[in-house]
Parts: sequence; C-alpha cells; structure tokens
Amino acid sequence: MLRRTAHETVLETLRKAILDGVLESGTPLVQADLSELLGVSKTPIREAIRDLAAEGLIDFDSYRSSVVHTPTLAEALEIYELRLTLEPLEIEKSVGKIPQADLDRAAELQLQMEKVDEVGVWIEMNREFHRLLSAPEVAPRLNSIIVGLRNASAIQVAWSIKANPALMGRANKDHAEIIDAYRRADVDAAVEFSKHHLRGTLEAIQEQEAAAAERADQAPTPAARRRGLSG
Repeated sequence: MLRRTAHETVLETLRKAILDGVLESGTPLVQADLSELLGVSKTPIREAIRDLAAEGLIDFDSYRSSVVHTPTLAEALEIYELRLTLEPLEIEKSVGKIPQADLDRAAELQLQMEKVDEVGVWIEMNREFHRLLSAPEVAPRLNSIIVGLRNASAIQVAWSIKANPALMGRANKDHAEIIDAYRRADVDAAVEFSKHHLRGTLEAIQEQEAAAAERADQAPTPAARRRGLSG
C-alpha cells in the first residue's frame, strides 16, 4: 500500500513538473537523482516513468535512458485529426448516458478551473473534466484510444497555454458550453462545441509552434555570437 502511494505521488509530481515546464523537453530523467530528490526508492520512480511514457510525456533513447518528450507540430496535427474524428463518435454515444452526479461534478470542476492559473494543475483538471463526460462502458475500445490521444496532446496544450495564458479562459468558456449541451442532452450542440474546442486548441498549438520557429530563425548563429564577442 505504501509503495502504491509513493508511486502515485511520484507520478503526479513528475507529470506536473513536465506540464509546468519545470522539466523541459529533452531533459534526461536519471532515476538515482530523482530518487534522492523525491526521497523515495527507485521502484516508484521507475513505475512513474513507465506510466508517463505510456502517456506520451517521456521517451526512451537507444540506451533505454528516459528523457522528457519533445512534441512536434506534425505530431499535433495527427493527434487532433484523430481526435476530431473520434471524439464526436464518443459524444454521440455518451450524451444522455452520463450520471447526473458526474455532470454536476464536471460543472463544479469547470468553475474551479476558472480560478486556476497553474498550467500543470489546470491540465490535470482538464483531464478529469473530459473523463467525467465520457461513458467508457458504452464503447470501451473507442474510449481507450481517445484517452491515449488526450494524454499524448497534454504536453502540446501545456506549451500553448504557457505561451498564451489567455487560452485557459477561452477553454473554460468552451467547457461551460459543452456542459450546457450535455445537460440539455443536445447531441448536435455537444458535438459542435467540442469540435470548436478542439480546433481552437489546435490553432493555438500551431500559433505557438510558428512563434517558436520564428524565434529560432531570428536567434544568432554560433558564428555570429563569436563575432559579437570579438567585436
């Protein structure tokens, strides 16, 4: 029991550190260092790294060393193309089948998210919000695929929010409209609001990637920096 608790604590701590940008993309994750830093044995560290790799937040290099995942625009385009195709199917199967208690909890969570400004915390609440609006028992395989895609897109969403924090407010507004559609059992509205929500997130990711590429193009080359030093 204690080991499981340690695993959950390490998993949450590392996930939040990645989504908050404390552990940046490409950062190596050395188990011995993390074990000492977090005050736990290597076992929960190893288990947490395995789980985060399954979520798409961590990669393994050719030597099986773990590093924080570096997302790409091509990856985001593929993920959101799939989400825009699959999530409307799940919504059609879920609307009208979500327990009232889950709808109430999702609405409560949406209000709480409006007061949150920490990216990692908001991303975790966002994950729970969408989980509450799914009925996995209706289409378990479909739900499993969608959960995997949401996990894989989390780091992209975190990056875009850190670049433009106003995106959280925009997403919170989308969530309120989605909840309202679910309460009215309006399948068409729930689908359209959700597709609008996904497209808006993808556009934000594209804008962030374009801005990052522009900054990289404008950055001085090593040769130029050396010339500046010698001048």
